[in-house]
Amino acid sequence: WMCWEHGGERWMWRCILAALQAEGPIAIKFAQWASTRPDILPRSVCDHLSPLQASVRPHSFRQTKRILTETFGPAWENSLQLEAEPLGSGCMAQVHRGCLHGPLQGQLPTKQDVASEQPRNVAVKVLHPGAQDKVDLDLEVMWRMVGLIEAFWPPSRFLAMSEAVMHFESFVRPQADLRIEADNLDMFNNNFPYRRTGKGLRVIFPEVLRPYVTKDLLVESLEDGMPLQAVLGQASRANSASRDCKAAPATAVEELREEVGGLCMDAFLKMLFADNFIHADLHPGNIHFNRRQVRDSGPMQSELVIFDAGLAVQMSPKDRRNFVDVFYALTTNDGKRAAQLMVERTPGDRSLVRNEDEFVASVGQLVNEVCDMGFSLGKVRLGECFGRMLSLACDHRVKLETSFVTVATSIIVLEGVGRQLNPIADLAAAARPMLAEAVANVW
Repeated sequence: WMCWEHGGERWMWRCILAALQAEGPIAIKFAQWASTRPDILPRSVCDHLSPLQASVRPHSFRQTKRILTETFGPAWENSLQLEAEPLGSGCMAQVHRGCLHGPLQGQLPTKQDVASEQPRNVAVKVLHPGAQDKVDLDLEVMWRMVGLIEAFWPPSRFLAMSEAVMHFESFVRPQADLRIEADNLDMFNNNFPYRRTGKGLRVIFPEVLRPYVTKDLLVESLEDGMPLQAVLGQASRANSASRDCKAAPATAVEELREEVGGLCMDAFLKMLFADNFIHADLHPGNIHFNRRQVRDSGPMQSELVIFDAGLAVQMSPKDRRNFVDVFYALTTNDGKRAAQLMVERTPGDRSLVRNEDEFVASVGQLVNEVCDMGFSLGKVRLGECFGRMLSLACDHRVKLETSFVTVATSIIVLEGVGRQLNPIADLAAAARPMLAEAVANVW
């Protein structure tokens, strides 16, 4: 006890964080998710894991310069000034602030998409050396673990764990190729035109500066903003952070959290129901915000800045229809219909389902309990709700679609953020207009 009280706990958490970072990207992703779940984990655990949202151990500037030299040639420093200290470091790459003075040289496409050669502040994202090998190793470990679990606990096969790992692999591997992130950023900028038009949801993504894109390197616009952690957590912590927040000195923290939380929810629901192109890594470290005056005499309003678009999910037409139908049934308090859809559209053998009527009744009762509380994030534990649904599916041998599990996981992660920002937000009410349009489109 004496050792624990006199630095033992801090030493233990330093060892845990070091081990997670040494283990690889998959472990870090899991820790980032866990840090957003104060509803299911002790606050102290979330606080100790939260540093991984903002920064992971970076690689050396010497390695960054080596990658730039291999990409653009030794004369790149004549056109690009780069700060040695990274702005941030994630599990796959790190970002440096720079100033681009002119065209870079190197083996790149001849078409110039950079509009001007005037000096421009940029962000240069560089893949960590060996990141691909670490991803390969992590996925190999996951495959072996799933194989062992399914071998020693056969009911787990109805959770579609193998299919989930296969699906997870299909969108984790692209994160080791920054060309794919560049394409995702182009898509998000097209879906959220606020930067260009000043209209629509106040959401901004970095702009890719082509042709400066390779597998290991990405040059994009430099976007400033306050980290979401500045207004997350308990009121006392948020008030303490806001004293250092120059972006909104005159704005009450509670009002700011409510506005930013609403933007986060609206942006995700638009991705899910309107665009069918979902940012699958929306932990707090990837979400920043700004306060800007809309017009010369207009009020100050918040806008989101979303980074790290390497992980994105796009459902097939069949999976999209299945998810929309189930979600619609859940939000209209028709749990039995949701359960019937899960059984009817199971990718497994329906004849193996154990006591279908009991499964339908159990899910119906679960949804009734949730709807009786309302869909505000402060009342509903969506993580617990989805967890109980997965448990019921496992007990009754109902194999679930991988896309349902994947999107549900994304909702759970965002719920962890939304619960801290705006616990009175009504998820069902916010989703209803876009959900109705999505239902009309899929039907």
